[in-house]
Amino acid sequence: MNTELTEEALEIGRVVHAALTKAGGVDIARAVEGGTAGPDATDILARIGVWELRPRESVDDAEAAAAVCRAAGRVALPVPVAERLSSAPESGYDALAVVGAVPRVNLAAASSDLRWAVIDGAGVRSPVTSIGPMLNTQLGGLVSPVEIGAGEDDLAALPLALTLPCWTLLGMMDSAMAMTRQHLLDRKQFGQPLASFQALQFRLADTATALLGFDELAKYTLWSVVTGQPGALVDAIACRLAAIETAEILFRTGHQMHGAMGFCDEVDLSWLSRHSQPARRLPWGKSQTQARLLDAMTELPFDGLYGQGLVGIVPTATG
Repeated sequence: MNTELTEEALEIGRVVHAALTKAGGVDIARAVEGGTAGPDATDILARIGVWELRPRESVDDAEAAAAVCRAAGRVALPVPVAERLSSAPESGYDALAVVGAVPRVNLAAASSDLRWAVIDGAGVRSPVTSIGPMLNTQLGGLVSPVEIGAGEDDLAALPLALTLPCWTLLGMMDSAMAMTRQHLLDRKQFGQPLASFQALQFRLADTATALLGFDELAKYTLWSVVTGQPGALVDAIACRLAAIETAEILFRTGHQMHGAMGFCDEVDLSWLSRHSQPARRLPWGKSQTQARLLDAMTELPFDGLYGQGLVGIVPTATG
C-alpha cells in the first residue's frame, strides 16, 4: 500500500494553486458572494485540463483530482470542483453531490449551467430537475435548495463522491493553519510575538498534529476508494467524520488565536471558515455521520485504519 500521491498529481495541484492564487485567491469568493464580476475560475481550471480528469476510471487521475480539490480548497474556491470530478461523463451528468434527507435537498455552488445529479447514503442517484435561489443561511451564501427526479442505484459512485469533498476541506484547513501560524508570528503582545508564548505553542502543535493525522487518513482513504477495497465505503464515511472533527479543531484554534478580527471579512480566515460550513454540514453533520459510520461498519466488510482502531468497541452484525 502506497498512500503518497504521485509527483504528477502533486504537480497539477501546485499548478492549480498557483493559477488560482494569481487570479485572486480568496478574493474570488469575495467577488462571487458580492455579485461582482471576477475571474472565471471554471475557465482557469479548464485551461489547465482539470475537467478532463477521469478519477472513476484511473488511479492516476483520481490522485490528480484529489490534489486539485485540495488546491481549490486552499482558496475557498466557490466552484463545485469535487462534485464535477466525482461524476462520470457516461452518466449524462456534469456534477454529482452526496445529499442527506430527501426530498429537502440543498447543494453548494449549484450552477444552473451544469447537469446535476445527487446521490444519497444508500447509493441512489437522482437527477436535479430545478435549482432554487441561494438561501444565505448558516450554510453560507452559495447554498441553494434543489428538486430532484426519480432515482436509480449507483452505489459504486458513492465512495469517491464522499472522499473528494474531504480533500477540498483539507485544503481549507491547510490555509487556516498557515494563516494562524503567520498571525502568531506577526502579532505582538507585551513586546513579543504571540508565537513566543508557550501555551499558544502547545495549542498550535496539537492543532498541527490533528491536521497531519487527517492528511494521512485522507491519503489512505483515497487509496482504498480508487483501488476498490472491500471496505471503501466505510473508509469514505470515516474520512468524512475525521474531516468534520479536524475542521472543528482547526477553525476553533484559528478563530481563538485571531480573536475578534478572525470573524471580519477583511481577514481571509473568515471566508475560509464560512465556506467550510457546507462541506462540514452537508450532506450530514457530525452526529449523523457518526451514526452512518456505525451502521456501515455492522453491514459492510472492511479492514481499514478506522476500523482497526474500533475492533471490540463497535458491535458486529452478528454480535
